[in-house]
Amino acid sequence: MNPIPANPLIAVGSLNKPKLEATRLALLPIWPDATVVAVSVDSGVDEQPWGAEAAIRGALNRAQAALEAAGADLGVGLEGSVEEGPFGMLLLTGWSAIVTADGRWGIGGGARTPLPPELADMLHSGMELGPAIDQWLGRQGVRHQEGTVGVLTRGRLTRSESFANTLLHALASIFHPQWYSTGRGFPDLRSLA
Repeated sequence: MNPIPANPLIAVGSLNKPKLEATRLALLPIWPDATVVAVSVDSGVDEQPWGAEAAIRGALNRAQAALEAAGADLGVGLEGSVEEGPFGMLLLTGWSAIVTADGRWGIGGGARTPLPPELADMLHSGMELGPAIDQWLGRQGVRHQEGTVGVLTRGRLTRSESFANTLLHALASIFHPQWYSTGRGFPDLRSLA
């Protein structure tokens, strides 16, 4: 396995400012000389992913597409999602993926925040969270600012900070590839496509 250079090119599969900021928050302390670029790519999943599998697939698709489009050392994909929780609650969460140029990859998931029932009803009726939170609050572009999690936590945890945390979890298999080999049951990235 090739080491990640000290000054890697990191391609983020999104133009969303909080996702770019999340990448900078999580990865620049590790690689301070990195260059982070935004690449517009398709997630290959629904605009509003439901459940971990769809969100992970979307994050991996974004990471791989960004890596290839930019010829980067690292590709990053971040995908917000919702999932059905206990007691009839709809939970907001997010997943991230990191893919390296030499084929290593990792995923990380975030905490879960219960959505208010009225907002959850809007999603159950078919709306995507971004437009739903904007309509519910009478604002525009919440997902490009503090995000729904920022609104719900009164800014104590922003969308950028929440996604940065998922990226730190995704680094486990990047930092320790010997523990996450396909020979030990870790899936080969190509098998997930």
